[in-house]
Amino acid sequence: MSEPNYLVSRIFKARYFPNKSCLTATIGHNPSYVWRSILRARFIVPGGAPWSIGSGNNIPILNEPWMCHGDNIDENVAGAQFVRYTSINSLMDPNAKRWNEPVVRQVFSDNIAAQILNTPLFDQVQQDRLIWKAEKHGHYSVRSAYRLCVNELIDVSHLRRPGNWSRIWRFKVPPKVKNLEDFAHLFFSYPFAIQVWTRAGLWTDIDFSVTTAHTAEETIFLLLQNLSTVQAKHMVMLLWSLWKRCNLKVWEDVTKSCAAVIERAKVMLDDWEFANSFRTDMQPTTQPAPHGLHQQAAAVNSSAAVLAASATAEPQQINWQPPASGRLKCNVDAAFSIPYNRTGVGICLRDDEGTFVLAKTVNFEGGYSVEVGEALGLFHAIQWVSDMQMDNIDFEVDSKITKDAFTARRDDISEFRHIVEASRSMFHSKFSNSRVEFVRRQANVVAHTVPREATLLASAVVYYPIPNCIESSIVNEML
Repeated sequence: MSEPNYLVSRIFKARYFPNKSCLTATIGHNPSYVWRSILRARFIVPGGAPWSIGSGNNIPILNEPWMCHGDNIDENVAGAQFVRYTSINSLMDPNAKRWNEPVVRQVFSDNIAAQILNTPLFDQVQQDRLIWKAEKHGHYSVRSAYRLCVNELIDVSHLRRPGNWSRIWRFKVPPKVKNLEDFAHLFFSYPFAIQVWTRAGLWTDIDFSVTTAHTAEETIFLLLQNLSTVQAKHMVMLLWSLWKRCNLKVWEDVTKSCAAVIERAKVMLDDWEFANSFRTDMQPTTQPAPHGLHQQAAAVNSSAAVLAASATAEPQQINWQPPASGRLKCNVDAAFSIPYNRTGVGICLRDDEGTFVLAKTVNFEGGYSVEVGEALGLFHAIQWVSDMQMDNIDFEVDSKITKDAFTARRDDISEFRHIVEASRSMFHSKFSNSRVEFVRRQANVVAHTVPREATLLASAVVYYPIPNCIESSIVNEML
């Protein structure tokens, strides 16, 4: 469906749904095993793949997930008989990419009409295409489809086991120690296990939990509530080490002492924490590394202590900075009003002395996602400034996602990506000495304030004098 020109897509369409959509196709006569399998899993698509609306020519009005939130219009609703074989472009204004409100309200009930009119239409999206909502890039993946089924589409409550399992999965310990079976005797009643817990200093808490709970699961969850994070991590590691001792005895006839069980758990945890203490962005040291794993861990802990001490210091103030001499700075931001169901964009131009030049607000009906709203802000800023035939502009956004998407090309078919691609194309065709940069929110206060006004306005506004809402901020940033 997302690649209709592929050979396999054309074969299936010719064979099973020449005059229909794949979502409304029937099983047909003498279907293949593959087609039967596709139809069995087809229920996932309406729940996870709404249409991204381009021209609207290829999207039937009925039984397709093209409205906001992936909703569709059932063929049995009032007014459906008038649009049974019609695509959604018949509901759009022929002269602009927007809904033809009089037609929509004439055909459908108030509730359905409100949903249609609240469905966003983007000029930057040219092609009708199904977008997989469970992935930000819009491409289908088996992993995300499984998660969508488990979390939204299928009732799996009967498969869930009671208890706070999520806390176990969040522990920062080696993953293999989290997979343990329910053997209360091995872990809590066996004399050797009691000896281990006693030497580890945990038996008092474990004895209380064992006598209070009825199963090993309940015992573990009760311990997780009562133990500190450090104690809980040691407990989980010792559970694994006890299980390891049992396997060694059964399969290799090797018997480990109580001290060896405790030491194995400690070494495993220390080694795992040490290995995960490094990050890809850490710079290699020019000094020779100390010998021994624990000495290295001590060095890392020492560095961490220095970083923690610096983190407690008063944070550095981040302020708006004027551009270089002869350049202009254009700050952009978006705001979202849930009560009014509107998205606003604020744009502010200042010169190299911080003096206000111009500002503009743009607003849209509908509650867009944050990523889409920020991308639309950058698009309209580039469009507005290019229409004024300006150059030598530093565009600043406080959305790192938008800035990174603008500078990097990725395999992405989402509406967000279409807007960013349109922004990039216009930017490179209209500007020769400008750039798009990321700035933190503290340095984007003016542009962050303007779009709040936009959500209250009926249409776009260009400000020649300084708007009252940002006058004090601009004066303070010039000092």
